[in-house]
Amino acid sequence: MTGVGKIEELERNSGAPVELRVIADADQLPVVRAVAETLAVLSDFTLDDIADIKLAVDEVCSQLIAGAVPSAELTCSFVVGESGMQITTTSVVHEGRVPKSDSFGWHVLQTLTDSISLSASSVPNGSSVAVDVVKRRSNN
Repeated sequence: MTGVGKIEELERNSGAPVELRVIADADQLPVVRAVAETLAVLSDFTLDDIADIKLAVDEVCSQLIAGAVPSAELTCSFVVGESGMQITTTSVVHEGRVPKSDSFGWHVLQTLTDSISLSASSVPNGSSVAVDVVKRRSNN
């Protein structure tokens, strides 16, 4: 209960970032989804927006995990503000495993979110990838 208590201590819509780091493994997806859902619920997003946020986080993380180099970390940063939530997810993936903007998964992400961007840069053992998504609040 300590973790939830700390989240509740954050000033609602303060824009204070919450960062989560896990090993880039599919077993960690429920943890990342749970954090995203908890932040969205505590920030009074609509049920539809909460579902979209969970699906978007799942899709981004799944794509990065699928291409991750051995022992890579997956980092998710969540920033909740008055207008919505920004989620930045990063990891190191094998060369050639950077998510593609013409894939079905990317199309799903464009449907679920209000904006999405990807940046990638070469690092010694692959590509460092950051996917930034924004989900604006729906009118209740």
